[in-house]
Amino acid sequence: MAKTIVITGATGAQGGGVANILLNTPGWQVRAVTRNIASEKAKDLAARGAEVVQADSNDVASLKSAFKGAHAIFALTNFWEHLFTGKSKEEAGALEEEQGVNLARAAAEIPTLEHYIWSTLPNAKKMTDGKAACAHLDFKANVDERIRKDFPDLAAKTTYLFFGFYPSNVAFMPMLKPILIPGSGEKYVQLLPTPEDAPVPIAGDMTKTPGIWVRQILANPEECKGKYAMVATETLAIGEILKVWSEVTDRKGYYMEVSKKAYIDMWGIGGAELADQFKFGELVPDWLASYDNVSKEALGITSEAVGCKDAFESLKAFL
Repeated sequence: MAKTIVITGATGAQGGGVANILLNTPGWQVRAVTRNIASEKAKDLAARGAEVVQADSNDVASLKSAFKGAHAIFALTNFWEHLFTGKSKEEAGALEEEQGVNLARAAAEIPTLEHYIWSTLPNAKKMTDGKAACAHLDFKANVDERIRKDFPDLAAKTTYLFFGFYPSNVAFMPMLKPILIPGSGEKYVQLLPTPEDAPVPIAGDMTKTPGIWVRQILANPEECKGKYAMVATETLAIGEILKVWSEVTDRKGYYMEVSKKAYIDMWGIGGAELADQFKFGELVPDWLASYDNVSKEALGITSEAVGCKDAFESLKAFL
């Protein structure tokens, strides 16, 4: 009999990428969790064979109902959703932490649960001795500690999964998108608050890589429980990402580092948060180094997980 994996945020980038792979993985039945089961993405998941259920990360009772009978759970939260409703970074982070704890609390009460995969990020403040605090990293990392402290039985079943930079953000996030230079003859500039050679872990094609990692984690439970892993196909300098963009789009792109102040002036609170993340990346190029982790190679992930160029090729119409 097939086991059930419950995927929260199933209509988003991470959850959708997990569903895409697990729907085609023998031995697993997908239960997709969303707040709006009437959305087109939810209907598409149902058409492809997922059981689609409604739940809200603010409502523990709804999560318990959605998790009932689960053998595995992929759990995530969305800091940016809170940030762009007018909340401060700290307010958005506190809400995200609360939701992350709600997810863990609900999962801890599921007797059938064998594996909990929590989408998290490094603790930037701790890892840099306060030099590069970053709310959407740090508040997620707080949930890791809460799981270990408050839900030790769940912690014994948990894999903590980091995600690198989404290539799709270059297509859909205005703060990262190269900008056409007026009167330049189709030349573009990318303005970011980090040096051109700053290293960036790349999550690859987000329609596939989240599910590849989750599938392989589930296939190697004893090697992964209690450990960290990271969805990253490669590491590129931030300027190299633009070079790949130029190669795929056949447009000339120029990288220009700007000050954190200028970036915040341009993009407001979202720019401030991205600038904080870039600062962390400059100081800590290897996100997993401080954690007990399982590598991509140990998970048996090879050429199936494609990198930045292939991701850009699939997004060419939006770049």
